Amino acid sequence: MDINCPNIALENGLDLSKLVTTGSILHINADYDDQECYTLESKPFKGNDYIGEPVKSFDIFEKELQPVDTLGLVQKKILEEGGGLALSKDCTVSVAYAGYWENEFEPYDFTKLDKPLVVNLNDNGLLPGVQIAIESMLVGEMSVFLLSYEVMYGDMGVPPKIKPKANCVFYLKLIKSIITPKEGKIDFSEPNIFERVLHEVKLLYSSGVVLHKSRNYMAAIQSFRKAVNMLHRCRLANESEEAIQEKFLKKLYINLAVCYNEVKQPLKTCIVCNELNRLRNLWNNEKVLYQNAKALRMIGQFDAAEKKLRRALRFSPDNDRILEELNLLQMTRDSCNQSRLIDSNVSSNSNNSANDQFRNEVDSLIKNFKENVNLCKLTLPPGLNAAEIGYIKEVCVKENLYCNKLQKDYLLDKEEDKVPLESKIDLFI
Repeated sequence: MDINCPNIALENGLDLSKLVTTGSILHINADYDDQECYTLESKPFKGNDYIGEPVKSFDIFEKELQPVDTLGLVQKKILEEGGGLALSKDCTVSVAYAGYWENEFEPYDFTKLDKPLVVNLNDNGLLPGVQIAIESMLVGEMSVFLLSYEVMYGDMGVPPKIKPKANCVFYLKLIKSIITPKEGKIDFSEPNIFERVLHEVKLLYSSGVVLHKSRNYMAAIQSFRKAVNMLHRCRLANESEEAIQEKFLKKLYINLAVCYNEVKQPLKTCIVCNELNRLRNLWNNEKVLYQNAKALRMIGQFDAAEKKLRRALRFSPDNDRILEELNLLQMTRDSCNQSRLIDSNVSSNSNNSANDQFRNEVDSLIKNFKENVNLCKLTLPPGLNAAEIGYIKEVCVKENLYCNKLQKDYLLDKEEDKVPLESKIDLFI
């Protein structure tokens, strides 16, 4: 019989007490693959980047350890030696850890080596035992600690997960240590400032996401904008920090685009999309293309909006949201057809007159513009004479609309727009 790889497997384990008294029924697991064998390893988590291994008996294990503190509440064994200067309260450290209960196969809490915990030793929420343990280490060191409940979870514990008076074993690896940047107002020229700025940026980003979910869009915008400004002002030390900066800028700009569209500020959305284009995150991102198209539709740039939506559909052909926006774009374009204003039968040839048909078209266009909730800005075409422009401004005053000459082009595709900006007119609600 091959003891390493059985040919059959039981659905459930055997109960020995029943086996010697009332008997047991054996249920064969038909789905068991007899081509594979699994053996129990002494360090089951190494393959998954966890550190440490289970401890069967704390009493036996304790004999291998040395006390760290005078009361012996924290005991230690060095597994891998570290080096450098001793830690102090002025350090910010990166540590990987795994915590085990006695005779428990899996850790109850852990981090992976590639995603360590980053903490400031002078200001953190570490349990006292873990704090004492970390402060006893050098950079590069990995050690195992037996931590008393008195410096961990206390007499009561945290039922049901943590039992009362529960001692535990902690494996710790000290990966990195830097001098913590000064507290107070951030000096963006200060060395080692990026870690501190990045921490603040992550908090602002998380806060903005929560505010967005609660529909507090203006407050979310403030959080995202502050994070963007901090990243732009921060002094970068290397290409790695630059890559992280770019990653978070993309996330922040995308969220800003969403929020600006929610509060009907499409011009700012277009500015944000210009930044995303600079970061090479516009033309290959259907979410950004969608938000850009939505903003362009709201400012009456229908052709440019359609181009963005068509490209977004290449990445996600069956995206219902993009298809709905495309239909809305077409309906909005049909209801606000500015091109009729320069029709040869409508527009006057004289610079000193605006005929009745032109006036009727303007009245109808502005009425549709005001009633259309999907538009907040409309750009009228060039080629109008002075009298026609004067009549448009007169109607805008009556309808409580803003009207001015276009001074800035928010389109990304400048080659699409060959007309001088000063010849166009913008209407704003």
